[in-house]
Amino acid sequence: MIPIKLQLKNFLSYGPTLQTIDFGQYPLICLSGKNGHGKSALLDAITWAIWGQARKTNSTSKADEGLLRLGQTQMQVILEFECNNQHYRIRREFALSYGKSYAALDFGIFNQDKKSFIPLTDKTIKKTQKKIEDTIHLGFESFTNSAFLRQGQANEFSQKMPKDRKEILATILGLNEYEQIKKLANEKMRYCTNERKGYLAIQEKRTQELKYKEELEKELVATSKQIDELKKKEAQIIIQIKLKQKERELLLEVKKNYEIVQVRLKQLKEKINEQQELLHTHVDAWRSVHQQQLEQTNMQHVTEKKEDLTQKINQYNELLQEHLQLKEHILKKKEDIQKVTQEITHKYTQEIQKKQIHLERLTIERQNNHKKIDELEKNIQEQEIEINACVATIQMLKKTTTQQPHNDKKQESELKQFERRKEYYQRYIAQGNWTKQELNALQQKKALVHDADSPSCPLCEQNLSAARRRFLKQKFASQQEFLEHRFDRLRTIITNLKATLITQHKSLEIIKQEAEKKKTQHAHYQELEKTHKKLCESLEKTQSQITLHEKGIHEANKQIENQRKIINELEQNKTKNIENNLMHKKIRDELETINKNLVNNSYNRQEHRKTQIELEKIEKLHKQHIKFLQELSKQAERRQQISSLCIQLKKNKKEKKVLDKEQEKYKKKFEKEDILKKEEAILTEKQQLLVREKEKVLQQKGRIENQKEKLAQVEKEFKNEEKILENLQQTIDDYHAIATATGKDGIQALLIEDAIPEIEQEANYLLAKLTDNQSQIIIESLRDLKKGGTRETLDIKVSDSMGIRPYEMFSGGEAFRIDFALRIAISKLLARRAGTLLQTLIIDEGFGSQDEEGLYHIMDAIYKIQDDFCKVIIVSHLTSIKDMFPVHFFIQKGADGSVVKVIEQG
Repeated sequence: MIPIKLQLKNFLSYGPTLQTIDFGQYPLICLSGKNGHGKSALLDAITWAIWGQARKTNSTSKADEGLLRLGQTQMQVILEFECNNQHYRIRREFALSYGKSYAALDFGIFNQDKKSFIPLTDKTIKKTQKKIEDTIHLGFESFTNSAFLRQGQANEFSQKMPKDRKEILATILGLNEYEQIKKLANEKMRYCTNERKGYLAIQEKRTQELKYKEELEKELVATSKQIDELKKKEAQIIIQIKLKQKERELLLEVKKNYEIVQVRLKQLKEKINEQQELLHTHVDAWRSVHQQQLEQTNMQHVTEKKEDLTQKINQYNELLQEHLQLKEHILKKKEDIQKVTQEITHKYTQEIQKKQIHLERLTIERQNNHKKIDELEKNIQEQEIEINACVATIQMLKKTTTQQPHNDKKQESELKQFERRKEYYQRYIAQGNWTKQELNALQQKKALVHDADSPSCPLCEQNLSAARRRFLKQKFASQQEFLEHRFDRLRTIITNLKATLITQHKSLEIIKQEAEKKKTQHAHYQELEKTHKKLCESLEKTQSQITLHEKGIHEANKQIENQRKIINELEQNKTKNIENNLMHKKIRDELETINKNLVNNSYNRQEHRKTQIELEKIEKLHKQHIKFLQELSKQAERRQQISSLCIQLKKNKKEKKVLDKEQEKYKKKFEKEDILKKEEAILTEKQQLLVREKEKVLQQKGRIENQKEKLAQVEKEFKNEEKILENLQQTIDDYHAIATATGKDGIQALLIEDAIPEIEQEANYLLAKLTDNQSQIIIESLRDLKKGGTRETLDIKVSDSMGIRPYEMFSGGEAFRIDFALRIAISKLLARRAGTLLQTLIIDEGFGSQDEEGLYHIMDAIYKIQDDFCKVIIVSHLTSIKDMFPVHFFIQKGADGSVVKVIEQG
């Protein structure tokens, strides 16, 4: 993958205008600029465009939102690149609107004939992303571990302990997949072992169950014999029950005749009761009518009285009608008087209401003015209190400011002295650390020289003679004495200086606190003066407002008095006008005459009601007399009915006596039926007991048969489970083999052993260019132990003009060259393993530890390895690095975002 052109908008520090960066014509590029101006952001834009990930935000939950420029809602990155001699373009967008995110991804290939991009975008972003990764044959992790040397991670492989390097190399080479396979195999193995344990436990239970098979067969034979005996007994009882049932059938015919007699008796009883009731009703009716006939009075006197009462009621009705008409006239006249008074009062009430509204408005205004004056007086009191308090605090602050003198010069001198001592303290600590490291290194050298088994030189690792050992012993002793003396001196100086720094720091803190107090007091004093002025001004304003409100109250009082006089006059005029109105006088006179006529009317309501009640009583007597005459005509018919009913009752009673005698005969025969029922009940109870016992035995037999069937099923399952256990053991062995094969001592170790010669070859090729063939890397995967045997490790040893030394013995600049060579070698190996060419190399910072000669060698190496890559992009802010590049993209951050300028230096 070779980047050709990059366009970005609102991405990290880059602004809203779409900016274009053309990489196409430059094989070697340096991205330069100040820290935080957007150098690394360009590299993040490339990775985000291709994989939708950037190194700053790939661990967050919402990575895209973290890349969006602050205050913006939409970002866009367009990348054109070359891969396998084909020109491609990726356009990725992200937007936020109303709290919801929107993402878009377009992928296209350039057509030479049409001179345009043909879309390769799929239906979803996920499918399009997979198409992009299939095209470039490279994932995000593989890219960042191979082509992209990230900031601060060039030495992450070399700086680790030898035992940890193997794990790091495994992660870089992507051997974690084998660890995942191993974990899955172990999990499957654990699952299968647990399943096997479960099956073994089940088989133990099944063996216990199969022991009871013979006992069940014996129980089955015994139960079948018991069932046969019970069946014989049941057959005998059934024969006896059938005999009893035949005897009962003979009695049924007798019972039918008995039921017929009972029905006939019941009908006769009902008929006798009905006839007796009917007889009683006819006798009672005849007697009541006969009694009324004896008590009957003279009806002629009643009719005469009725006529008199009807005449009186008619007279009372005429008087009542006249009385009601007079009352109706009175009501009408009263309504007319009310209408006239309402018309007159309505005119005056409207004027009075208007005046009263105006009066209420004036009183409200006066009350409001009084309230405002009270509020303003309260405000004046509060303002006076605040002014007095403000004046008191101003006087106090004046006294405190005059009492405390300024000590600024003393504070500045003490601060300078403290900073100077601090610098010395840090220098002494650095010197002490260096001397301690030198002492430790000297101890290691002494241990190598004085080793009893194989004394060797600490530099070239060659065997030493006795004279050389003595010389080195004296030299190391003098060096140790000098370093220990220097370390003791530094330790005493550091402890004393630390104590003085602590005391001086405390005194400086006190001085700072006093100075801050003075500043705050001065600021408080100025604020109080301003507030004092404002309070005085507001006091004058409130006093002027009070005078205005007092004037308003005086004017309102005058207007209120005038309005009250006008309202009193209107009230007096209203009553006079009502009394003097002609229409009102006329209606009053008519009303007096009607009242006189009402008094002269002689209608009496109580007398009228009494006559009505008497008339109602006489009418009731008249109706009763008519009814009596109707009942008197029926008396002869009632006598005939009574005589016929008496004859029928005598006949029915005789028939009833005959049926009673027949019923007693049948009752004696039914006594035998009860005995038969009891005997039959005893037999059926015995039969039921036998049936229950037989059911229990059958259930027991069924249970035994079920258990037998279950045991047969258990035997089948036992055999099947034995086969399953064999298969499980086989799968456990297989997964164990997979786990051991994919472990660190299996395929992973073989792959690392296979990769080490490739890494050595590539690294030595590059290191030879960086050091003028002075250095060579040796990577050892096994270390010989003193007691015999070997131990797995990953030691990096470097052979140079001084001999073979471990990586840890080299200085910062030398170590960076080794790190650089190793990192490039691992990157090339990863690219080959991923099935793609490493066409682009990106190095983000990391040259700060190099001197001028080291930088020259690195740049020389970059120029020499330039042929191995189509494009090399270096990110650095060092001027010495920038000057060595023919082209560098200068990135500068402004108000509208970062801007890229291309500077060609020839």
